[in-house]
Amino acid sequence: MAEVVLVAAGGNPFAQSRERLDEAVGALLAATAATGLTRSEVEPDDVVVSLSGIAMVAGVLEDRDQLGRVLDLLYEGLRTRP
Repeated sequence: MAEVVLVAAGGNPFAQSRERLDEAVGALLAATAATGLTRSEVEPDDVVVSLSGIAMVAGVLEDRDQLGRVLDLLYEGLRTRP
């Protein structure tokens, strides 16, 4: 009931979860950027939003191989270039 009241009042019951997820992804990105595997300018929330979009459509994709290709695209966008 409290979540319903919060949402009705214009609040976001998932804001704290999103912040924690951004922090976790940020820590992973910082660690991989420090080793030179990923680009340092990648924003954690951009990765979270991208993964959220992929997760939203994953269950309805007719071409199951497409999911792998889309994840590969995301990963390639994160990687540093030689």
